[in-house]
Amino acid sequence: MKGFPVLLLTVLLTLFLAGKMKAAIPQTASVDSAWVDSVMNSLTLEQKIAQLMIIRVASNLDSVTEDTLVSQVKSWNPGGICFFKGTPLLQVALTNRLQQVVQTPLIISIDAEWGLGMRLDSTVSFPRQMTLGALEDDSLVYEMASAIAWDCKRIGVNLNFAPVVDINNNPANPVIGSRSYGEDKKAVARKGIAYMHGLQDHGVFATAKHFPGHGDTDTDSHLALPVVPFPETRLDSVELFPFKALIREGIDGVMTGHLFVPALDSLRIPATLSPEIVTRLLRGKLLFKGFTVTDALDMKGVTSSFKPGEIEVKALLAGNDILLLPQNIGVAVKAICLAVDSGIISVDLLNEKCRKILTMKSTLGLAVHHQVNPDSLVYELNPISSEVLKRKLFKNAITVVKNENNLIPLNFLEYKKIVVLSIGDTNHTPFQEMIARYAALKKINLSLPFDSSGMACAIHETGDANLVIIAVHTTTNLATKRFGIPTQVYALIDSLASRRKIILDIFGSPYALSQVPVVSKIETILISYQNEPIVQEASAEIIFGGIAANGHLPVTGSAIFPLNTGIRTPADRFEYILSEEAGISSEALKEIDSIALEGIQKQAYPGCQVLFAKNGKIFYEKSFGSVGYNDPNPVTRESIYDLASLTKVIATTLAVMRLYDEGKIQLDENLGSYLPELTGSNKENLTIREVMTHQAGLQPWIPFFEKTMKDRRLIPGIYDSLASAEFPFQVAENLFMRKDYRDTVFSWIIASPLRPVKDYKYSDLGFYLLARIVERVTHQDFSRYTDSVFYQPLGLQTMGFHPLNRFPASRIMPTENDLLFRNQLLRGYVHDPGAAMLGGVAGHAGLFSNSTDLAIILRMLLNGGEYGGRQYLIPSTIREFTRVQFPENHNRRGIGFDKPPDDPSPDGPVCPEASPSSFGHSGFTGTYIWADPENGLIYVFLSNRVFPDASNQKLAELNIRTRIHTAMYRILKQARID
Repeated sequence: MKGFPVLLLTVLLTLFLAGKMKAAIPQTASVDSAWVDSVMNSLTLEQKIAQLMIIRVASNLDSVTEDTLVSQVKSWNPGGICFFKGTPLLQVALTNRLQQVVQTPLIISIDAEWGLGMRLDSTVSFPRQMTLGALEDDSLVYEMASAIAWDCKRIGVNLNFAPVVDINNNPANPVIGSRSYGEDKKAVARKGIAYMHGLQDHGVFATAKHFPGHGDTDTDSHLALPVVPFPETRLDSVELFPFKALIREGIDGVMTGHLFVPALDSLRIPATLSPEIVTRLLRGKLLFKGFTVTDALDMKGVTSSFKPGEIEVKALLAGNDILLLPQNIGVAVKAICLAVDSGIISVDLLNEKCRKILTMKSTLGLAVHHQVNPDSLVYELNPISSEVLKRKLFKNAITVVKNENNLIPLNFLEYKKIVVLSIGDTNHTPFQEMIARYAALKKINLSLPFDSSGMACAIHETGDANLVIIAVHTTTNLATKRFGIPTQVYALIDSLASRRKIILDIFGSPYALSQVPVVSKIETILISYQNEPIVQEASAEIIFGGIAANGHLPVTGSAIFPLNTGIRTPADRFEYILSEEAGISSEALKEIDSIALEGIQKQAYPGCQVLFAKNGKIFYEKSFGSVGYNDPNPVTRESIYDLASLTKVIATTLAVMRLYDEGKIQLDENLGSYLPELTGSNKENLTIREVMTHQAGLQPWIPFFEKTMKDRRLIPGIYDSLASAEFPFQVAENLFMRKDYRDTVFSWIIASPLRPVKDYKYSDLGFYLLARIVERVTHQDFSRYTDSVFYQPLGLQTMGFHPLNRFPASRIMPTENDLLFRNQLLRGYVHDPGAAMLGGVAGHAGLFSNSTDLAIILRMLLNGGEYGGRQYLIPSTIREFTRVQFPENHNRRGIGFDKPPDDPSPDGPVCPEASPSSFGHSGFTGTYIWADPENGLIYVFLSNRVFPDASNQKLAELNIRTRIHTAMYRILKQARID
């Protein structure tokens, strides 16, 4: 990345980011030579020396310590300060106070390699550099550095001691490690350049460090002096490679490291103090014209051999411009004064250095004093754009290093019994919670350390699982601490791998791969680099195909997993995103919230679920209200609703589509061809197409339950309070229907008259018959067929008939307090009385679900019948069933599906903005689904508007469902999203 391509990339990314920044970022100013000359003439010798120093400060000081610091700064007039621990507000307050008392404006610096969060609380921490090293797209590094620059400028910082461009090719390195982009010198250079431009293009000085290269060392320079023992040819081709690349691209500064490099300087002194390295090599051979800054002069890598004052004199003589963090500024200034007086340091050199620092300040706009505004500071330092960027970075970095037999994305979920074992976290983790969105699982948590009994317990708890997903949540990247993974963890993995299929996900250093002793036994291994909630969620999504895996190892993990190892996996299920990731403002979505809440406030329903997805990404999924009026239990995404007539499309229509695909059902075949009992009846020659488009002349519905009652009481002998072979069909709690009445219900349907004209008239009756056809053709119970063919393979966890067989009643939303038929509040039993009389399974009603499972069905349909790597329906079948069948009869219906009318209105049952190709359905209990192939939008609304009285029509009167749908189309239009 050099020359024109880099310039073009920079320009394009700058333009792109300009639209994302909340406010203009001040750019670097031109040099005010008059100001520089004026200040130079005003400074004493000691003050000129002090201008070369940046001193250590923290913002979380007690008042006495802070007053001492202020006095020191006022007295010595240093060139700048470098912030470490603290808070944004305290740092701004201290910055403003120091800038007010100092004679010459201060350079404000910070060591923020992965953002201000590296040093300050309540600020953003972006991924570490090793994580960024796994990215294919270097422009993402530019985006991150640009965001860091914005944060720095907002808080008053104008010099960032980053990027690290050390090549970390030593796994035992105790201090660089995750701070490096990796071991590939070209990748380190590319990403370092991208980071550099991100800072410098937005008004913050960048600093490449630690020259001439700290990556291949095994000593921490904070504690001792590391040795870089390689010959000059190796140093030139490897360690120096990124520095040379950044110098060619115009890096502002270079930080010299506390490193003993015998090939460059035989004297046992740190590179920081070496004229051979700083002046001859960096300035002379590499032609670096920017500023040089020492690494911290209070580190033992330099203080173990030299005294305060002596260090600063040597550093200045070596060729450094900025003396960073002297142990004692007073001692340092006096030592340099003495060196000037004795002729060791020339006045000309001192003036040259001081003028360079003042020129830097002028370039940074410091000639004009300004205060940093503290208003809304923390809010502005945590923009949603940074969260979106973090998610993008982490999602693209996670690396699959092994995937035997393409185990992930996981498929055939109906055959998998999954345990997710999180090691190192005692609470249920974001990793486990995200996996729970895709599949049923058992969660096990195991704290560290654990003994043999803990290991035995964990093994026992896996029970009969045939897949164990092991997440190792590490807390350190240090090789000396085995990268945070004790040996007993690998013993547990080995034991489990001998019994089960294993997916291993390491939320830590890729170097940990070298310690995995049972690689051959593990089917799939992922490196997720960091243990943040965002990473855990993204890694879970990769395992299930919510997002694709694109990362590659930035270092050699082991002999089995070399540099650049990375297996790509596809995205074939829903991804869960922030709305801003789809370009939709969460602020704009508050309109959706308000409409949903209006329905609750006006008692159209006690609670609801609202879900929107677009192009395979769920960006809005909220629950409102409670289980019932005056009920303290809130609706959650786990709440389950009676879908009512959505059953027609989500069960019956899907089943007919599948059988149509298989050639087992023909749409224009007569019902009598499949149900011989219709022979001789007025239903015999009705076609499936006519029935499913509600154009067969059938009666809308029949109140069958009335035929089993007399004087508003159940007729004795038809029902019983106990289940038995004679009374197998449960109608409600403690209420069972006689076995032969199932056929009686069908006989009433068969005997019912047809309307005189075959025009459009919505009817339930045909769907009773269609479910029976499905059973005859498949030789399976209707419930079992839909479950085995669609719901289980799709990984749907709530959808199905008879929810009380699978869930506690507390998860199921109550419907009507039925005072006409069953004389009880219905909860978990189908609201529709006809479906109830068939034991809760019917072609027109009986299905229960949450919003997520419904969205998955719609996603499968929009995706041409494919979801999770499996083809459920043929695309041409979906097109046929979702098109208008009889437009000449003013019938808007597809086959089973509802469609927009020719003349949609805002008060109609369908959102007028939905495209003509869109399709969906609504349900009596207050449910609604819709999908639009033209823009990939999916909408699910679930409520129990019939609680406690089905006569409540406020949902329709307020037009809540359609208004929400319309509002979303408007929001998308305003966001210019097709």
